[in-house]
Amino acid sequence: MTTNIVAPRRRRYRKSQLLAVPRPLFAMVLAVDVLAFSAIAGWCMAEPPTAGDVRVCLLLVAAGLLVGEVTSRAERMRRRLSDTPHVNMSSVTILAVTLLTSPVLGGAAAVALYLHLWWRATRWVSGMTPYRAVFNTSVMVISATASDLVARSLAPLTVGATQLIVLVAVIGTYWAVNSALVGAVIAIADGERSLPRLLGGWNDNALLLVTLCVGALAVVLIQKQPWMAVLVMPVIYVLHRSASVKHLEVVSSRDAKTGLLRMDAWRCLAEAGLAKAHRHEEPVAVLMIDIDHFKAINDGHDHMVGDDVLRAVAEAMCGEVRRTDLVGRFGGEEFVVFLADVEQGRAIAIAERIRQVVSTTAVPVRPAEHSAETVSVSVSIGVACDDAESANEGDLNMLMLVADNRLFVAKDRGRDQVRAG
Repeated sequence: MTTNIVAPRRRRYRKSQLLAVPRPLFAMVLAVDVLAFSAIAGWCMAEPPTAGDVRVCLLLVAAGLLVGEVTSRAERMRRRLSDTPHVNMSSVTILAVTLLTSPVLGGAAAVALYLHLWWRATRWVSGMTPYRAVFNTSVMVISATASDLVARSLAPLTVGATQLIVLVAVIGTYWAVNSALVGAVIAIADGERSLPRLLGGWNDNALLLVTLCVGALAVVLIQKQPWMAVLVMPVIYVLHRSASVKHLEVVSSRDAKTGLLRMDAWRCLAEAGLAKAHRHEEPVAVLMIDIDHFKAINDGHDHMVGDDVLRAVAEAMCGEVRRTDLVGRFGGEEFVVFLADVEQGRAIAIAERIRQVVSTTAVPVRPAEHSAETVSVSVSIGVACDDAESANEGDLNMLMLVADNRLFVAKDRGRDQVRAG
């Protein structure tokens, strides 16, 4: 489970400014980070890792990194859609390393896995600041360390069927500590009191418990035969993919001609992005883009050339936005773009870049081998922005309507231009 640390609606702060967050939130985050570091440092002095423990740690971390790399794209999309505490598959590896070796190496595993996770997935997600990534890592370290303490205190009971009781206690401890820390920081950050929001929904917790059970199972298997760690990898992979099925189905809804998101998929993703932006007090923008004189292109040539123009404009748009921005085909020759964490000035600059790139695009007339004729293309763009002071806040339909009205203004005043007011 990871957190969604948000600021109260009264203020907005930049991603790098941890000191700008409310004092209670700052104190909570700092206390958890210091506690995790102190626990690892103290344990390292009291019980230095052995060479054998390091080998086990490296083996499990390598397996975790491999699974994380294979599923990084799905994880990035899952985190972009989810705005509640949710399962983190890294807990499988972190728990297994901690129980099999020591909290010191468990902490090292957490750092390695979260660093990879941040680099490959979460740094592209709106609202995921570096200090949040550090906090999430600290939560995992503390949860795994608490589980190890329970396992050590109950070690005399690990005989026969009672071993199952110990494993249940270990898993329960991990879940309880994780949920308590996550819930506490969410409550401090935005005053949330709803249990589903603080602790996550049933599906979130069920999947987290399943991943912890897989981690406990890995411990038992590896204690018997170390090579059996390989058998855990497919299970983690399948769990990750199954958790992402809903989001992958949405993302797979692509327009056949342009490869852009279809409108239903775009709307689903944009609504999730707008909700997350409101929670984190981040601005968003919507661009409505229309190809100028597209009917004349179809009438003067043929629909195959028209399809080529659609694809060329789609490619130009995608080249000027980030991989996490949402580009969809609204219908016909009209497109829509959702820009997360973008203020008005930057949104206008992006729209202007798109307009300029499209205006320099020349689409060959088929068949190209018999003619050097090309079709020039231009677009008109309407821009609507939403921030904490905007009256449009909370309504994607209103943002789209405002952008569409400004698009019509751009077309009425000569086309091939950007309008944002």
